[in-house]
Amino acid sequence: MAIESGDPVKEEHEASREEPRKEKKQRAPVKSRLKTFLKKRWTVFVILIIILMGIYVRTLDYRWSYLRNIDSYMFLRQFNEIVQNGGVFPLFDPLMKVPEGEIRLPQLFPYQYLGAYSYMLTGIFLPGLELWRFLIYFPAVLASLMAIPMYFIGKALYDRRAGVLAAFFIVFDMAIISRTLGGDPDSDGIVLLIPLIAIAVFLYAYKYVDRVKKINKGFILYSVLLGLALFLWSQSWAGYSYVFWIIGGFIIIKLLADFMKTRRIKQVWNDSKHVIACMVIAFLIFATPIILFLEGPVKVLSGVMGPFQFLDIKGEEGRLYPNVGVSVAELQGAGGWGDIIKRTSAIQDPAIVLLISPFFLMVFAMMYLIYSYYKKRQHFDTLLLLLLWFLVPFFATTFAVRFSILFSAPLAIGSAILLAKIIRLSSGEDKAIED
Repeated sequence: MAIESGDPVKEEHEASREEPRKEKKQRAPVKSRLKTFLKKRWTVFVILIIILMGIYVRTLDYRWSYLRNIDSYMFLRQFNEIVQNGGVFPLFDPLMKVPEGEIRLPQLFPYQYLGAYSYMLTGIFLPGLELWRFLIYFPAVLASLMAIPMYFIGKALYDRRAGVLAAFFIVFDMAIISRTLGGDPDSDGIVLLIPLIAIAVFLYAYKYVDRVKKINKGFILYSVLLGLALFLWSQSWAGYSYVFWIIGGFIIIKLLADFMKTRRIKQVWNDSKHVIACMVIAFLIFATPIILFLEGPVKVLSGVMGPFQFLDIKGEEGRLYPNVGVSVAELQGAGGWGDIIKRTSAIQDPAIVLLISPFFLMVFAMMYLIYSYYKKRQHFDTLLLLLLWFLVPFFATTFAVRFSILFSAPLAIGSAILLAKIIRLSSGEDKAIED
């Protein structure tokens, strides 16, 4: 007997055949969404791996029951002062210039507060953790976090691959690793991390404001963030001026380049007035609390005069006591150009240095950017920023070898851009070198 339409046996049979099809239709979008998610967010997982590996490398097999050097114990004492003083850094230091002691300058002390409060927060989850043991991991974590702002810098200047590669290079740079090892809570970690944050915020503020060319919520937000980043950086290291010279030099040269192309001051002003306004607001946010509540206008002025103050870093004139900078190894001259280049690479063989050292990879990247701008008028902002970021630390390093570590960031970015370009060419994304 034929099964009539509407027969429950037939309906059940058809439903059982359609069920797998429905499941397949439901599963396909999930796989597609997962694939799309990984394609868009793969950089998040890679950056996280870089951070974790950076911490692991710096703390691998730490087997000592003490910190690494004398400066580490100075910061240990300062962190402990904040912890013991109810979360406030005492204004008087009895162990400086003994027996009189010394009144601390009115500063923000971001590193001391970050270390102390991070320890107190960790103590909530790990009660009984000793401060010195916490400081085995604190500098390693702080240095490894450089991967985050460096990724955004590389992405803003070129692409996501360049960002990931730059993050990898900066975290595993040998010069930086040697200064940010576990158990060595010197201030190098924050001195390297905060300027990357400031420059990353500047890049995104500049690109956004230059694109929208109007005052809106984004304009205000970026201006405030940039001002706060610059203020935090000024409180983190006495040599903070080099970031101001990079940013200021970038804006000034960009304005001059625009004028040379148009020969019209009014047009340049109309195109750039929002960027200039953003920079002015950021500068006021940076300068106002320093002038009114902290070190005063001299501190703000040092942001402009910093490079000229390098000349007096080992001077004796006008000092009440002998300048110990004369005998400090890190403040000795780095030598000639060749010596400075050698310090940027762990490889000493001249032939290999010429091919794969970070310095020459950056040089090759600059050559590519110059060629690309010549052929297609693109990547000018990247070329300009990278050039300034290289020249300013180079100038400082000629006076003191201490500043050679500032080379690590531009070399990492230049190397990352070159390798990212090679990947784009090999994958077919770019058809020619100038693309």
